[in-house]
This record gives sequence, C-alpha cells and structure tokens, in this order.
Amino acid sequence: MNTMKNATLPGVLRNCASFAVCLVLLLLVLAFGSPQDRHAKSWSNYYPLSINNTWKYILTDNTAKKTSQFVTWRVLNLSKSSEGIVFAVWPIPSQSDDDGMQLQMTHEGLKELGNDFYLLRFPLTKGSNWSTDRRERVFTVLSEGDPCAVGKHEFNECAVIQDDDREAKLTLTTYALGVGPVRFEYRRLDGSEAGTQAAQTMEIVSFSVKPGTPSKSASGRVEHPLTR
Repeated sequence: MNTMKNATLPGVLRNCASFAVCLVLLLLVLAFGSPQDRHAKSWSNYYPLSINNTWKYILTDNTAKKTSQFVTWRVLNLSKSSEGIVFAVWPIPSQSDDDGMQLQMTHEGLKELGNDFYLLRFPLTKGSNWSTDRRERVFTVLSEGDPCAVGKHEFNECAVIQDDDREAKLTLTTYALGVGPVRFEYRRLDGSEAGTQAAQTMEIVSFSVKPGTPSKSASGRVEHPLTR
C-alpha cells in the first residue's frame, strides 16, 4: 500500500501544481481582463451625448484683431434612425443652418452624419488615423489617456485629435473623458504646411454634462456646471 502511494505521489503533485497555475491565471484574467477591452467601453465618454448637454467656450482670435467672445454649444434634440439615435448639437446663437452637427455614436466611433465622417474612430490609440471619403481630410490620434489642463480646469484622461483638412485648416481638438471637447486649436494652412501658431483657440469655460456625476479634476476639484 505504501509503495502504491509513493509511486503516485509525484503525479498527484504535478496535477496539483498545474491546477494551481491554471487557477491563478484564471483569477488574473477575471480581475484585470484585457486593457483594451476595459477601455473600449469608455471611449464614447470622450463626447457624452444627452439632451441639454452644454459646453461654454471662449473663442480667442490670435491674429492682429486680438478679439475674444463666448460660444455655447448644446445638444438641442435627438431623433432616431435605422442605425440608432442621432443628436443635434448646435451653437447658440446659430449664425447659419450649416453651423450645427448631427452626431451618432456607433460601435465604430462618433459619426458626423451631415458630412459623413468620423470625429472619433474607435479604438482611440496613439498614432492611429482615418480619413474621409474625400482623401484630403485625415484625422490622427496624437495622444490618448494622458492628463491635460485647459484654463482653470484639469482632467485626468484626455485625447488629442488632429484634423488635417487640406481644403480649410488644421485643427487640434482636445477631448476630456466624461466631459467632451474642451479645447480647439485652429491653424491656417500655407500651401502644404500648417502655421506653427494657432490663428484661433476655443477653450472650455464651463459645462453641464449628463449622464454621470460632475467631473473631478486631477487636483481633486469639482468642475461647476454651466450657469445660465
């Protein structure tokens, strides 16, 4: 009997060791999962869309005029299409019928339906890019997941997207997770080169965003919602 137990003991130990390794690996997968899978669920929060979500900006002209004015963007209404909900996002007051955007969040990204292109294309990974059907407009992710500061506001996670529109200008847009677009930098194009200095900037002053709670900044402050 003792001989039989001694003979099978190494096999039993090997089986126990294999089981322990498998159990540890399973627990690690359940606890941490894939970083990309976890983050994929939050990419849409770079532009939260809900009725009456509002962003107030200060638009500064850095040319010889040196002027500034406040601009407010608001989600005015929504409609439904065969592909999902469409949100109408407009500046107030609007200068023309072409000022607004028709935005739809899809699994592929945030799409602007009026001109049929993606403002954000998922996954948002540094260096990734996409273009419109008109190949001269290219979007590039310059950074994602880093903290950023805009005016008095500080945010834990931000994404910076470069919009290289050869028919107009080069735009750098900074999005804060849970808040939306917080900074726009517009550079004029001189031939094939963009200016090194921004001709205009538009920076967040205040915001009121649903769903979710007010966004805590990296310094622990809570951003105040837009006052009407």
